[in-house]
Amino acid sequence: MPRGSAAPLGIVADLWRYPVKSFGGERLRRAFVGPFGVLGDRRYSLRGENAPLTARRAGDMLMFSAAYGNGEAAEDIRIRAPNGDVFAVGDAALGKILADALDLDAPATIDRTPLAFVDAAPLHILGEPSIAALGNSIGTDLDRRRFRANILVEPATGAPFEEDTWIARRFVIGEATIEVIVNTERCVLTTLDPDTAERDPRVLKALATTRDNVFGVYARVLRPGWIETGDAIHPTENG
Repeated sequence: MPRGSAAPLGIVADLWRYPVKSFGGERLRRAFVGPFGVLGDRRYSLRGENAPLTARRAGDMLMFSAAYGNGEAAEDIRIRAPNGDVFAVGDAALGKILADALDLDAPATIDRTPLAFVDAAPLHILGEPSIAALGNSIGTDLDRRRFRANILVEPATGAPFEEDTWIARRFVIGEATIEVIVNTERCVLTTLDPDTAERDPRVLKALATTRDNVFGVYARVLRPGWIETGDAIHPTENG
């Protein structure tokens, strides 16, 4: 694959997948990425009585998590409730637990979506130094899960917000080629602790006042393939 003559711009520090929109996700060592992003990412959503629900409206969704029993194939999804009990999708008991936890009028269902239920683009990329810098600005350590990125990167420069300079560029990561297309506009989910759903409005306030409410970047996949933690991020010859 073409990598150009430039040195790598960083490495993949961490990989994450969120099988159910707005639920907690799973950390991966390697992942297949394709036109819809990480295989199995945001392939399910929670539906209340009338419409899909997200943690923007029901923050306690974050306290439920999802993972695949067959991780590489993204099959055999299981849901873990806050008390640690594990359920299959479609279990009536899970629907009642979700309704009780989220104060819904009727049992909820978890539905498979035809396409990945993503916001602006299939892949979400964020630099670890950026998370540290944002935390320093408000005087606290911030959990990377708060921002729900798929690919956490460690830029070669070690500088925060380095990923901003990658927009409109193409990169080879492992077997895949991606193109970074736009900054990620942030929402109220950044204020929610991923373990307790407690709100910290300082996070979004800092992003709004210092970052024009953007943090991280979105990318699309040009060539599918496997990527792994530790993979170098190479600009392509035309990147």
